[in-house]
Amino acid sequence: MKKIALVLAFIFTVSAGYSQQRKRMGRVDSMTPEQRATLSVKRMALQLDLSKDQTTKITALYTEMGKQRKVKGDQMRKDAMASKTKLAKIKKESKDNADFKEKVEKAIKSGELKKGDLNKMRRRVDFDSANKALDNRIEFQSKMKNILTPEQYEKFTKLQKRKMGDAKKRMGAKNKMKGKMKKRGKGKR
Repeated sequence: MKKIALVLAFIFTVSAGYSQQRKRMGRVDSMTPEQRATLSVKRMALQLDLSKDQTTKITALYTEMGKQRKVKGDQMRKDAMASKTKLAKIKKESKDNADFKEKVEKAIKSGELKKGDLNKMRRRVDFDSANKALDNRIEFQSKMKNILTPEQYEKFTKLQKRKMGDAKKRMGAKNKMKGKMKKRGKGKR
């Protein structure tokens, strides 16, 4: 009886954690690019002591970037869903794994699927998208350099580096946990 109660408590705790995470993610998605830009610029104004003119220019820059990011994200989601649907259809029609691979290769040769779609689903980065992302980042930095004073820009770059470091730590912790969970799963089999 104690074991059943313990298992139920564990399941309740884990499911509550996942639902909270989904709620947090949903909140971010519910904001428009303009709203996100406004909040980001206000935080930046507090940290860098921005003037009204700088705030206006940075808000416009962040809004434009947010709109571009949203359009690209929507297109990527749409393409991913189409690819997943095509692959699911092929999988359903396949007899076994070898047949599935053969049918996928035929679909790629016929143009029904793109090899890039498979790489994106596997989360591989191709040269063109990585190159474009870096070009956009360089352009963003040059625009920020033109808007901010040298002291503000120096502080801005330090804040950006710290944010990137924090994000990498969080991602590293998540990946570490996933690795531990996989090891546990393999050991039980």
